[in-house]
Amino acid sequence: MDSLREPAFYVGDIDEDIDLKQPPISGRDYIKRVVMEAQQCADVVVADINIKCLKKPTIDVEHLAGCVEAPPCLAPTTEWQECRLVNFTDLKLYVIQIQDKIRTSKCKWKSQETQLPNIDDQRGWITYCSEECSNENETHSPTLTTLLRMKQPLIEQVLEYLVEYVQTQGKIEYKIGQWLYALLVVLDLPLNPDTCSCLRSLARACSVIRANSKKLEEHEIGALNLFICLVARYYRQVDLADPY
Repeated sequence: MDSLREPAFYVGDIDEDIDLKQPPISGRDYIKRVVMEAQQCADVVVADINIKCLKKPTIDVEHLAGCVEAPPCLAPTTEWQECRLVNFTDLKLYVIQIQDKIRTSKCKWKSQETQLPNIDDQRGWITYCSEECSNENETHSPTLTTLLRMKQPLIEQVLEYLVEYVQTQGKIEYKIGQWLYALLVVLDLPLNPDTCSCLRSLARACSVIRANSKKLEEHEIGALNLFICLVARYYRQVDLADPY
């Protein structure tokens, strides 16, 4: 330890009458000022803590819980979860391959001419995704041609709109479920924090609907279990998963 206290280089005698208010006139003069200031510092310093600053915060922070446990009769089996996870992964890889071919111009892709709502039009997107199109030449279904027109910021925003809609309605309508699944297929990884939070909200909402609904059709149970499974298993939010 003594070796660490040895000076790195000799600075000569230090004139204690140096006026520290004046700027140093050389590098050696600057070092002398540093040494003088160091000598004036106490060996031990005790902080004067203001106790008022240690009061409890006045802002309430909501701690979000995980998914609600499924009733025994509605919980998915391990085999069911694994099968859906494989199917989703295969479909996602297939779409990625198509996207790669389009980017490298190895595949000609004719874009669909359907007019999509503006990214900021939440009500427009809810209507677009939940209602049938009145024009026979157009479709509001989440076709691959429509999905490939959507950039990632739009995909993430529409996903957020639909999750909020599910939370408000307390159910997943068939067409909304189609769009949710399709958007997950074209959602890029890694997730940004906002999108990750959105997916976690989707899984929680599905678990609440599953636990509180008295009468659910088989396809409704399957959709709820599916989204919980994908969020938890594929997108690695394992704390929300149904037991394997």
